[in-house]
Amino acid sequence: MERTAKILTLSIIIGVLVLFLGNGTLELIAQPAAGKKGGGTTTKSKKKQDGLVVDWLNDFEACEDWRAISTCPIGETKIRKIPGKPRPVNAEGKLINEKGEPGEFANEIVDENGLTHKNEYVLGVKTYFLERGFDRVEVFPPNEYIIRGKAREMKVWVLGRKFRHTLFVKLRDYRGRIHKIKIGRLDFWGWKELSVIIPGWLPQSTSYAVLDKNLHFVSFYVESDKYEVPGTFYFYLDQFRVSTDLSEYSGDETIQDTW
Repeated sequence: MERTAKILTLSIIIGVLVLFLGNGTLELIAQPAAGKKGGGTTTKSKKKQDGLVVDWLNDFEACEDWRAISTCPIGETKIRKIPGKPRPVNAEGKLINEKGEPGEFANEIVDENGLTHKNEYVLGVKTYFLERGFDRVEVFPPNEYIIRGKAREMKVWVLGRKFRHTLFVKLRDYRGRIHKIKIGRLDFWGWKELSVIIPGWLPQSTSYAVLDKNLHFVSFYVESDKYEVPGTFYFYLDQFRVSTDLSEYSGDETIQDTW
């Protein structure tokens, strides 16, 4: 009887020790896990953009699917992906980079959205003008580009060949109407950044933003100058960007009224 009591007491003591050591072990394992959870890396959320933002509509690194149409029935009209990048020069004839400083353009550019754009190719356009002041060539992307926010300014680098032909951009508003906006003459030699302010009368409505009915980019086109000699005409495009205002476009972007 006495022996049985001793065995029972010993069993209880061993059980208590096992439970005590077991809790201590579990606690030692759990503490590093909790520490790791509290002090480890966290997933960074993408910063929501607001205000004036520069969006790249095309860097022309994959422009094989663009197309060109000319009103002139003779000659050859086509586009080509050409190796190169903007190489503007200053008044002294020395190369400058995108910041206007001595040097060349970077081979890669990171935009405000965190996207990397290579700088290896440009879009070349070849056409033929016969009727002075009438003939034109239009250059289309594979599909119209929807511009988020309210477009304020468009910029593009152009390589001119000293012809006085005029470059325009075609935009479609949310009502489906086409607007022709003049960017500028191509009467310069070499690379030049051309820009145009989007006029205030061009309708852009925040009420239709969630319906994907923002302003659309339709095409570039060049009109021949009535004082320019007829013949073959080349020009080149690169780094097509738009400055857009996102300050009025706040809310839940994940749900759209398109169903």
